[in-house]
Amino acid sequence: MTNRRYVNINEVSEYTSLPVKSLYELASQGRIPSIKLGKRVLFDLQDIDKMMESMKRTCNKEEEIDKKLLKNFLIVIYNQSVTVMQTLFRLRKGGISCF
Repeated sequence: MTNRRYVNINEVSEYTSLPVKSLYELASQGRIPSIKLGKRVLFDLQDIDKMMESMKRTCNKEEEIDKKLLKNFLIVIYNQSVTVMQTLFRLRKGGISCF
């Protein structure tokens, strides 16, 4: 690759292994930073590096599993508390006091 900071779409395609057509689509949608000068589209490699970095998937599966377990646990607790509240409401409505 080149030492230049700004490169054309073919160079970005080579740099990222993304097809030129996809890059044009992403640039026109504003999903990838680009500079349009007349008919030319230029890309700042520093912006491309940041974009690619932000798209990385995490490799820490344990953290993802922990988040899913916590979410499921909180859902169960919430559902149980709703059930308890509904039961207490029904008992109170029937004239039965639990306290």
